[in-house]
Amino acid sequence: MADNKNQHYVPRVHLKPFTLDGKGLAINLLNIDRMKPIRGAPVKNQCSGDYFYGKDESLERAISAIEGPYGEIVRILSVQRPTVSPKARVVLLRFVLLQYLRTEAASRKATEMTNAICNVPGSDIEAPPIREAIKAAVRHAMLTFAHMMRVVDDLKVCILSNHTDRPFVTSDNPAVLTNRLHIQRRNNRRSFGVTTAGTIFLLPLSPRLSTIIYDPAVYHSSQQAGVIDVMSAADIDATNEHQILNCAANLYFKDWEQREQLIQHAVARRERRPKCRHAIVHAALDHSTEWGRHYSAKDVKDLQDEEEVLVHIRENHAQPSAWPSFLRFRPDAKAYSNNSGTGLTRKSCIEHGFVTGTGYEKVRV
Repeated sequence: MADNKNQHYVPRVHLKPFTLDGKGLAINLLNIDRMKPIRGAPVKNQCSGDYFYGKDESLERAISAIEGPYGEIVRILSVQRPTVSPKARVVLLRFVLLQYLRTEAASRKATEMTNAICNVPGSDIEAPPIREAIKAAVRHAMLTFAHMMRVVDDLKVCILSNHTDRPFVTSDNPAVLTNRLHIQRRNNRRSFGVTTAGTIFLLPLSPRLSTIIYDPAVYHSSQQAGVIDVMSAADIDATNEHQILNCAANLYFKDWEQREQLIQHAVARRERRPKCRHAIVHAALDHSTEWGRHYSAKDVKDLQDEEEVLVHIRENHAQPSAWPSFLRFRPDAKAYSNNSGTGLTRKSCIEHGFVTGTGYEKVRV
């Protein structure tokens, strides 16, 4: 049986640099729905649930093996001039991917997908209780992580060193996946994921440090030895905006005196938070020809028990109001495509089998 009943899906080691006096005991938070700041909330009650990962000791040990080095890397980065050593690079890549996959927000996303299939008329799949579905989704995410942890190894890792009076904030969904290429240049016509060209991950490390991980075939930055010195408060706001847009319920911040500024920032961007995280399309078989089967979109209430149905679930990605000025498109930005539903992907993902299909060719983006 797992030793720790109250398991954190955002680990305390991540929250600690944002806690009062850095002691890891109490933390200030802003509830995004009520816009209500709460002073000194107990850290032990944040981003956690009873047996969130199930009663699996080996799984807990595997998670701890990643969290421990992460905490040490953040401590080292905080006490000396930040540098992205080979060890820091690997640790940050592994932690960011794990954190992205394992939060309650991520598991609820997987649960919504399951329920969309269960709700199709005639489906013999029984929808599990929400908490059980979330636990199952998290355990599946851990397996996904084990098989795909190297999918991000081609990405560039940079540390953002904050030289402004505007601190970084974190949240209950701190490892944010976004994609400026798809949102800004491709009009967000398709969803995107970890294997997509133009990938960007953002993860705050402390009020003074954050990390940005990006596709170097699409973007370039003002980094020197893996460090970007951020001098503009507008760039800090643009980075923090991703926490506001993607948090499930709470933002976390260290300095109580910053609460009004954070509230103003959050209120100004609240309308950009997706009203729902997923768009679900049900398509019923219309007719078949020698060329294949043709499906027509239908409202779920109009589906019949005997119909053959496809369920397509598209994530509604948040679109920020601004992008940090330190990350820019390369003039020779490129990706790979075979004109299939896979969309634009990265060369490394093809070479290591993280995407399927053949006939990929390099394209300018």
